Amino acid sequence: MASIESYDAQVESEYVEETREILDEIDVIMEQYISGSEEGRRRFDALLGKLTGLSITGRYTSHALLNVTMTRLVNYLEQIDRPETAQFQDIRTFSDTMRGILDGSIQHDGWDFSEFVRSLPVPRPVDMEDIEHLDVEVMLVEARKTAARLFERELRACGYRVTTISNPLEAIAMAVRTKPDLVLSSAELDYITGIDLACALSAMPATKSIPFALLTSYDKTHAKLADLPENAAILNKGTKFGDDLADVLERFNIT
Repeated sequence: MASIESYDAQVESEYVEETREILDEIDVIMEQYISGSEEGRRRFDALLGKLTGLSITGRYTSHALLNVTMTRLVNYLEQIDRPETAQFQDIRTFSDTMRGILDGSIQHDGWDFSEFVRSLPVPRPVDMEDIEHLDVEVMLVEARKTAARLFERELRACGYRVTTISNPLEAIAMAVRTKPDLVLSSAELDYITGIDLACALSAMPATKSIPFALLTSYDKTHAKLADLPENAAILNKGTKFGDDLADVLERFNIT
């Protein structure tokens, strides 16, 4: 029977090899897509699924910097339907960065990747090109894709960089590594609630200073919010969202 160590080594080796293969595929897809090839469009549409599956595998390897970069690329691709020229340049930046990590020319010691993450591209919606982009990282934790898109748009309209994560357990690990300026979480999540997430982040030395805001339809005095940490803010999901968001940003001095 193979040992745990040999199995882990095999997983790591396969993860690296599959990453190299998909990076080569990205180069080909971009060339095909830019040339107007229907095959390029089809392969681009399938790319997100492949990268998502690979990034899940990467969570269980020692390649944390590579996986953080891949996760950001997945998040980037989720925000675009049909890439423009500037977006292809961003995708190539991700690809070149991951190649650099694989060949050792890009390295990072420790688990705090916040500065590195802020150097990576973020989606730039065509209808928001004139908006000033601020050096503010917001982690949005929302399991529902439709709701996530709405909140993302509100935040990007303010000029903020947004990373969306659907799994709150993954959000904990990413918060430790990337140190966002604000974690904005829905109260209703899978596996654990947004309140559980707030409690976990506020209890850990590595994340307790990160501002946290809960997205909920409940009033602040509702019994279900009794366990929410005192330093957490509350954002109403209804028509007051914009006003509440402004209040939260002012409260945490995020501009």
